[in-house]
Amino acid sequence: MNRTRNSFLNYITGMFSSLLIVVLNFLTRTFFIRYLGMSYLGIEGLFTNILSMLSLAELGFGSAIVYKLYKPIEENDHERILVLLKLYRKAYLIIGCVIVVLGFCLIPFLPKLVRDYETLPSLGLNAVAVYLLYLLNTASSYWVFAYKVAFVQANQKTYILTVVGYVISIANSVCQILALVVFRSFIVYLCVQIFFAVAQNLIWAFICDKRYPFVREKTTKSVSKEELRSFYKDCSALFLYSACSVIIGGSDNIVLSAMLGTSAVALFYNYSSIRSAVRALLYTFLTSVQASLGSLYSTGNLEWSRTGFRVVNFLAVWLYGIGAIGVAVLADEFIPLWLHTSDYVVTSWVWNGITIRTPVALLLGIEIYIIGQQNYCGIFRNAMGLFQQMKYRPILSILINVILSIVLVPYLGIAGCLVSTIVAGLTTNLIVDPILIYKHALKDTPVPYFLRNILYKIVITGGGVAAWYACSRITTAGIVGFVIRGCTCVLIPSIIFVACFSKSMEFRFLLQAASSLFLKNKDM
Repeated sequence: MNRTRNSFLNYITGMFSSLLIVVLNFLTRTFFIRYLGMSYLGIEGLFTNILSMLSLAELGFGSAIVYKLYKPIEENDHERILVLLKLYRKAYLIIGCVIVVLGFCLIPFLPKLVRDYETLPSLGLNAVAVYLLYLLNTASSYWVFAYKVAFVQANQKTYILTVVGYVISIANSVCQILALVVFRSFIVYLCVQIFFAVAQNLIWAFICDKRYPFVREKTTKSVSKEELRSFYKDCSALFLYSACSVIIGGSDNIVLSAMLGTSAVALFYNYSSIRSAVRALLYTFLTSVQASLGSLYSTGNLEWSRTGFRVVNFLAVWLYGIGAIGVAVLADEFIPLWLHTSDYVVTSWVWNGITIRTPVALLLGIEIYIIGQQNYCGIFRNAMGLFQQMKYRPILSILINVILSIVLVPYLGIAGCLVSTIVAGLTTNLIVDPILIYKHALKDTPVPYFLRNILYKIVITGGGVAAWYACSRITTAGIVGFVIRGCTCVLIPSIIFVACFSKSMEFRFLLQAASSLFLKNKDM
């Protein structure tokens, strides 16, 4: 029951945190566009993706360490925890330095990565200075007590840090908006962001020290050479997963910038902002249960692990399905409401004088659903320590995604990036990962899983079509109409989904868990 309670608290606080961050990000971005313009937005999107590529230097070390922490936390083995945190601390100090070195090595290549590089001085920007600030922001996240944050997460107490994050996020956004209004400076805007990122990690580390005083203790013991070799072996596999996630998520802006220019990046950034917001809200659910799943799996109870896999899959399909439907139906309506112009809505692409219909909103919705299923399998993979068994699959995902992006972007524009991500996910992650999870962790056949998910997709698609038709009949315009259509996109698919699966084991399990949780809280 403690696992359920911790997951619930992590989810509730994480959901509010994600929602707050989404609102603040859109508010800040609105001021950003108003006071700096779309050109600056394209630069921000591009440099953010370049630096996310450098984060591959982390090699997945964090996931490997967190997995190792589950058992000693369950057994309250402080000495073992200290040994692992000592290794984690040293590794992240080195990783931060490696990122800085690699970042400096990329500086000569910036003119190749930014097609409009020569025009940046006319915007009052020194590209190298801006890039170095982004580099500092990325490296500092590894240098400032990241290992203590990971311990709290592995201990299923993320909600403790999340509440503090509310205050930091609000202060950061307020100061960034003031920097935009008062100074109208991209550099000042970035400096504010770096300051609050460092401050947040320092505060989180202080909270960890207060709640778990033993983490401040020193230990003379170290991880054995054999275990260290095992870590490196796991990290080599996790590096491929990280590379897959980062390259697929970050290559879009780089390909668009190199082939079409930063104006295309800025145009896509509006859609990717919607995608990031929805995925952040939904991913909170998965991260909130990861530590509990890892703790459960460490007990060796396979039957409960299988049940957990099915139940979380059911919830993931439901939540990501609703998110995908909402984006597919409403993204093109949201952008004009947000930016007060329809100039940034993409419905077609002109190639050699030929107009090609490109339903970006629909593709974005499909991509969100596909990525959601990948994230769901990834959460279980990390929670169960399946690092070696799937290490070659990400290579195929990367190749398919990058090659298709390069081929399709000139013909389809922004839609080419989305199609490549969808195809890469459908042909690799969604097939291979579940098979290997069932084979190596759950010790069962994956056939029922695939059959259930085919049925889930049919029902979600039906709910999406019904929601689209209902929204097309709502004639109310403006924000009120948007809110009504948004509620429609949530309610209709949910009603259809519950009606189809109300008698399933997964739904009954969720009802029982929810009733037990709330009755316990009521008694308390």
